[in-house]
Amino acid sequence: MGILSRMNKVTHKHPTSRRLTRTLVALVSILLLCLTACSYVEDGWTLEDEGDTTWEASPSGPYYDQSAFHMDGGRYQYDDGTTVTQRTGVDVSDHQEAIDWNAVAADGISFAFIRIGYRGNTEGGLFADALFETNYQAARDAGLACGTYFYSQATTIEEAQEEASFVLGLLADRPLDYPVAFDYEVVPDTRIAGVDPQTVVQIGQAFCSAIRAGGYKPMVYGNTFDLARFDDPWLADCSIWCAEYDGGPSYERKTDIWQYSNQGYVSGINGLVDLNLDLFDVRPSA
Repeated sequence: MGILSRMNKVTHKHPTSRRLTRTLVALVSILLLCLTACSYVEDGWTLEDEGDTTWEASPSGPYYDQSAFHMDGGRYQYDDGTTVTQRTGVDVSDHQEAIDWNAVAADGISFAFIRIGYRGNTEGGLFADALFETNYQAARDAGLACGTYFYSQATTIEEAQEEASFVLGLLADRPLDYPVAFDYEVVPDTRIAGVDPQTVVQIGQAFCSAIRAGGYKPMVYGNTFDLARFDDPWLADCSIWCAEYDGGPSYERKTDIWQYSNQGYVSGINGLVDLNLDLFDVRPSA
C-alpha cells in the first residue's frame, strides 16, 4: 500500500501523462494483488496469523444448516427440528492452572479435551503438560467424558511419529471417551511456519496413523484454513474438530466437535476458556 499511495500522490501537467500514470497504477495494483494472493497460498499466511479463526467457506458450502445453530444462555446448541444436541465441552491445559472439575460439571459441561503435551515452538523439545495427569483423573471423577490433544511442531514425518509415540507413552492405555486430537496450527515465527504443503499432509497422516495403530481414534484440530491444508482423502477417516467463532461451522466436511468460542466462562475455571459443541451424532437431512 505504501508504494501505491506514493504513486497516487504524483501529479502531472499534461492529460496524456495523467492517463498514462493511471494506467500504470492500475497495472501495478493488479500485479501486487496477484503477488499477495500467491504469497498467502505459498507461505500459508492468513488472517489466522492475527488471531482470526474465520476463513472463506468451501465452494461446496457448509456441511451443516447454519440456521440450526442457536445460542442459549451463552452456549450453542444444534436444533434442526428433528435433532437436538447441546453437549458442551471445554479444552484446557496447564495454562488454566488448578481447575475445580466438580464445579465445571455442575455448570453443565459434559466433556473435556485435556492437553497431554506439546513440542516447543523453537527448539522442538517434547514436553508433557504439567497438569494432564491431575486434570484427566479429576475430570473423569467428576463425571466428564475425556479426550486429549497434542500441540505439534513437527517438521518431518519422523518427528510426527515421535510425537505420536510420546502421546501413546503418556496415555499408557488409559481409556478415552473422545479422540486424540492433532493440533497443527500455522503460527508465525515457529519452526513449522515454512513447512511445505505436501509435507504438512504427510505429517498429519503419520501422526494419525500411529495414534490409530495405538488403539485410539485420531482427530485433526484447526480452523478452516488449518484443516484445508490437510484436505486430502485420508482426512475422511479422521474426526474433525473445527475452530470457528463467527456463526456455525462453515467447513464442508462433517465437524464432530465445533469450537465456537475462546471467550467462555465456566465455573471452576479461572479466566477465559474455549467452548465446544459435540456434533458427533448429528447427520443433517438431505
